[in-house]
Amino acid sequence: MAEEPDGRVAIVAGAGDGIGRACALALARTGADLALAARRPEPLRQLADEIRELTGRRVIAVPTDLADQAGCRALVDTAARELGRVDVVVNVATYNPSGRLEQLDPAEFRRAFETNVLGVLAVSRAALPYMRAVGGGSIVQISSEAPRAKLVNLGAYAATKAAMEVASGVLAKEVGPDGVRVNVVVAGYTDNAKLAAYIADIAARRDVPEAEVRAEMTKSSALRRITQPEDIADAVAFLASPGARAITGTITPVTSGVSFG
Repeated sequence: MAEEPDGRVAIVAGAGDGIGRACALALARTGADLALAARRPEPLRQLADEIRELTGRRVIAVPTDLADQAGCRALVDTAARELGRVDVVVNVATYNPSGRLEQLDPAEFRRAFETNVLGVLAVSRAALPYMRAVGGGSIVQISSEAPRAKLVNLGAYAATKAAMEVASGVLAKEVGPDGVRVNVVVAGYTDNAKLAAYIADIAARRDVPEAEVRAEMTKSSALRRITQPEDIADAVAFLASPGARAITGTITPVTSGVSFG
């Protein structure tokens, strides 16, 4: 793998916990300075302090609502102003309304679209002039299995993630001549608080121990493991690195083999 250039600047939108937190830590360990964004300020501040202590990198916390277009642009401008440049954008933030499409409040669907599609594109587009100024960059979007699994009660989430994936592929073609790469990482079932709640719900409805549900989920993967946030983060860090200089327009599943491509 090519050597990491020290002093790159990465924006992680949705860095408060889970996958976003893991991505921020992984990028900091490669030598990147960071702008961390999420809606809740306190987890951002805590993560920023932790990264500074662990790695010595420069880190700023920028509370941002990804459904707010102006806020997305302000996030990128703040990162460039305070850290000097923008090389990498990782879009993790997502909005996941639950409910059958027949009954789902259109306002909830609209909020999902504004966050999962328009917000992701707003951060990505705002970063492009800064990336062009330094000769290129890398944008990595986080998607999920939802567009492929088409799970009941997650229709709005699945539809908006599918739209984001297609838009990201088109963006990759549009900005490739500028040296900007755009890739999507598909996160499978990932071991975090949301998965724990999902397992607990299934166990309660089936009246079985949670350990049984977790074991079944583990067995459903080719690698017989549940994906960890750090697994996603390592894939993101690679796609953001010079080692992935010829990779763009991809949709890469990091699912422990629950699905293939």
